[in-house]
Amino acid sequence: MRPAGTIMSAREALEQILDGLPDDRVNEVLDFARFLTWQEERRAWRQFGQDQLARAYGPDEPDYRVEQVKPELGS
Repeated sequence: MRPAGTIMSAREALEQILDGLPDDRVNEVLDFARFLTWQEERRAWRQFGQDQLARAYGPDEPDYRVEQVKPELGS
């Protein structure tokens, strides 16, 4: 236990909360934490893709008309 008047970190507060929960609820928290991790990874990959696209197609890229775009083979 912390002395009165000291500030608890978020991890410490979470640990205290988890200590009071049954295992099935702790597993739900774990699932949510994994979801948040996946969300961050997805966001990073999306940003990477946007950065690569911006690098490949700069401001001098010509605008193409619909007639100039060829259909995929086998379509």
